[in-house]
Amino acid sequence: MFLADLLILLTFVWLGRKVFQRFGLPPLFGEVFAGVIAGPIILGLVEETEAIKTLAELGIFMLMFHSGLESDPKDLFKASKKAIFIALGGVVLSVVGGYGVATYFGYEIETALFIGMSLSITAVAISARLFKDLKLTKTRLAHTVMTAAVMTEIAVLVLLSILLDLHQNFELDLKRVAMDLLKFVAYFGIVFYVGSHYFKYLYKIVYKGNKGFTFSILLALTLAVVAELIGLHFIIGAFLAGLFLHQEIFEEEVYNKIEDRVFGLSYSFLAPVFFASLAFHLDFSALSTHFVFFVAIFLIALISKIVGSGLVAYWTGMNKIESLGIGLAMNSRGAVELIIATIGLQAGIIDKEIFSVLVLVSFGTTLISILGMKPLAKKIRNAKNQ
Repeated sequence: MFLADLLILLTFVWLGRKVFQRFGLPPLFGEVFAGVIAGPIILGLVEETEAIKTLAELGIFMLMFHSGLESDPKDLFKASKKAIFIALGGVVLSVVGGYGVATYFGYEIETALFIGMSLSITAVAISARLFKDLKLTKTRLAHTVMTAAVMTEIAVLVLLSILLDLHQNFELDLKRVAMDLLKFVAYFGIVFYVGSHYFKYLYKIVYKGNKGFTFSILLALTLAVVAELIGLHFIIGAFLAGLFLHQEIFEEEVYNKIEDRVFGLSYSFLAPVFFASLAFHLDFSALSTHFVFFVAIFLIALISKIVGSGLVAYWTGMNKIESLGIGLAMNSRGAVELIIATIGLQAGIIDKEIFSVLVLVSFGTTLISILGMKPLAKKIRNAKNQ
């Protein structure tokens, strides 16, 4: 019975969130843990039915939409050189390092590239929450990391489209790769051109009768469908819809209502179903059968951000404490990485063992990011040039 399954799953999710929040850890950890307990791995109370799969897909959609809403397009276009190079350093070293380790262990090029790409993600939402908890929100470190994280997210979405195209066509065609890049840039550009020049004519429709939320969902669905029609993944459309509906377009009250409802629907209902259902695909035997691979990937994930982003931050003029903080903060991974890993599993690019490794690496590096940032917070707040 679907409603009974949903009741059981969300009850375990609620309890899991409470437990992990008690220890100062991200709630999504508790949500995945809830799926481990309630799902097939331990108690077997809930299985992945078609209804659960549908809610999980909607969870992915809403998470990416909210991720876009949280991002300010002005920050992207006015991003400092520091953020650009910090993002680039972390992405390049993660992809190269992950690819190198995966090929050393015998994985095919496509799978190895996907593993490297997955390691390059930085979770915008978790970074934002971490800075808020540590009272670092208004520091230049936080501003730099948030901008670099959003740019990293966009770069990974481009790489994902290329890899999915490679997987579907069974070969690397540079012309097709160039076309994918062109499609993404054109799609991105058109969305923002239309948004900045013509959205004001739709404002009255949005505001009239307080239909802002319904209109925003329609817009997100439209852009997601268009993305799929031109060969991109729907999460790109959902993310760009969030960027499109940035705060300056609305009156503050309307925007806050839209953001609050999207947040509530995603993080209180659909996203927990998605994260809990991830656990149904976990294979903890991978820790014994792929232990050396797991350790190698974990170390690469950790080091690539500390060196690739942290060292670049130091080279661009930030002090040692800030640079270390940036390297640690860029190691926070979460929703987007788990979404990317799920897409790879569904597409057949990775198997359950690699999926499990990537999920566990995501949790491990995020935990180190949280624990490592706490003792640095006071020094960062007192650093010069904040």
